[in-house]
Amino acid sequence: MSVRVLHEAEAAIEFQESVAWYEEQVDGLGIGFVFAVDKVMEAICGEPLRFPKASRESRKARVLGWPYTIYFAFNEDAQEIKVVAMWHGKRNPAGLRLRLK
Repeated sequence: MSVRVLHEAEAAIEFQESVAWYEEQVDGLGIGFVFAVDKVMEAICGEPLRFPKASRESRKARVLGWPYTIYFAFNEDAQEIKVVAMWHGKRNPAGLRLRLK
């Protein structure tokens, strides 16, 4: 059974802005970030419950080699993953706490 992936609007914007910022720094760096995020998303879709809990309903997965963590919720009944945040490690975590349940 395949898992459906949804992105909250804020998470999608965070991802797009991160890709654009990396691409402005060095040509091709944004694409490298996209590949790293895709690899983590494949792992999340394959085994979402193996990732540690970040809150009562959310889990987290680090993007290896990058200062980002993907926060997501998994609805096992619906086989649905909702990406809640694409969070840079240097951002103030107070904003993240407001988005996690």
